[in-house]
Amino acid sequence: MKLTLVSVVCVMFLAVLTFASQGTSLTATTPRRGGNPEAAKIKNPEPSTPESIAAGRRTYSRLCVRCHGPAGKGDGGGAGAGGQPADLTDDTWDFGASDGEIFSVIREGTSADMESYAERISETDMWHLINYIRSLRSPK
Repeated sequence: MKLTLVSVVCVMFLAVLTFASQGTSLTATTPRRGGNPEAAKIKNPEPSTPESIAAGRRTYSRLCVRCHGPAGKGDGGGAGAGGQPADLTDDTWDFGASDGEIFSVIREGTSADMESYAERISETDMWHLINYIRSLRSPK
């Protein structure tokens, strides 16, 4: 029992150190595997218009295509830390599929490969980017 408690404390300490060293603080909307209900409450203020999608495409081409690939299939090959970039066209979203959850992934990041873009993309442009990402999916 004592060894298990020590192990849990060590794992928690390492997790906190990892977030602190990346300059990431935990928030109510921090991305979590399986989704984050608080982030899911955030609504996209930018309507999905042709202009918004075009703006999102420009941001995607500049910052996302290297890893996620030209069609968003996760086949760009640019992930430097060895992770597999997400396929933005599939039905499986590890950190949640709502606009708010996607926004929190872009803003806060999830890993060394999918780092925070809060300093490089304005919030408005993140919402346009989400509209563009939505346009990559095939209608069902």
